Order: sequence, then C-alpha cells, then structure tokens
Amino acid sequence: MKRMKKGIVPTVILIVILLLVFAYAGRIRYVNRQLRDAPVQEFQTGEMVEFEKDILINETMEGYSIRVDRAEILDYEDFLEKYDAEDEYVYVPDKVYDVEVTLKNTDADEGTGISLLEFYVQGPAIVCGLNADLLGVANPQLDGAYAIALRDNSELVLHLPFELHEAYFKETTWDRLEDVDMNLVATLYPVKKVIALDR
Repeated sequence: MKRMKKGIVPTVILIVILLLVFAYAGRIRYVNRQLRDAPVQEFQTGEMVEFEKDILINETMEGYSIRVDRAEILDYEDFLEKYDAEDEYVYVPDKVYDVEVTLKNTDADEGTGISLLEFYVQGPAIVCGLNADLLGVANPQLDGAYAIALRDNSELVLHLPFELHEAYFKETTWDRLEDVDMNLVATLYPVKKVIALDR
C-alpha cells in the first residue's frame, strides 16, 4: 500500500505540471492570435516625421521628430576617408549606409530623449543595425554618447552609420545594392513609421 502511494504522488505532480504547461501554451496561442500587425505609415526623404506616442524598441520619443535629409552607401574605406578617420576597428562592415538625419524637439517632456542605437534600416529580407563605433566617427560632438536629449525647440543634424555586411545579402542583391529599396524605421508600434531612403 505504501509503495502504491509513493507512485501516485509523483504521477499526480506530473499530471498537474502537464496541465499547467498546456494551459500556458494555450494562453500564449490565444494572445498571439489576438495581436495584429501594426499599420505602416510611409514617408519620404525630406519629410519631418513625428514620433508621437509610438515606440521604436523601448521608450516613447513623444515630442521629438526626425527627418532623413540624405542617404548614401559607401565602402567602409570611403566612409573613413569622408570623416578623416583611422581604421582602428576589428569588426567592420563591408559597406556603410550613411544616413543624415535631423532630430527635432518640439515639445518633449523633460527627461525624454532618443536612444540612437535603436534605429535601424530595413529592406526586403534584411535588417541593418547602427554601428556604435562609426557613430562616434561620424559625430564627434556626441563624445561617445548613444542617447541624446535636446532642449525645447532645438534640432540636431547627425549622421547615422548603418552597417552592411556582404555575407547577409544574396550575391545578386549585393551587386545591385544601390537599387535595393531600404527604409529607416522610425517607430514600430502601435504605428510603424518608415522613411524611404532616397539616394
């Protein structure tokens, strides 16, 4: 009788654990079915885009706006030459998408700022992140900072260097990279705002 009780307790515990796992998995599936993709708003180079209450990765940047002024794709060596910089980095991109933006604070609350490392460019089946080392090369005024806060009614022009690695692209795409449509992703949710990068 004691042996039977010893065998029943682990079996009951196992059944309870399995029921909890199935209930949890069912809840995840239910929640995922309720979510909808964020609507996408597309903007062009030269248009000022307000962040509003939309977020990119972590925080809202309400009160700020961004405008892409110009964009160009440069070989890594050409990027260094453009900014009169030395090649002192170990892990470097093959090419750099150098995107000039204007950030503006129209009426942000005190303490609200922008994390520059959250920005990225996106194209068909590719996402390219910001290179933190090259951000300092292109913008020495940042003095190593990756997040900024601007005074009311002020703006700042920055160059955002996004890294392009040949290994992440199909050969045919890499060979015609200048023709690939890419967007700067300004916000993700509840509205995804993207800015077309015209070259």
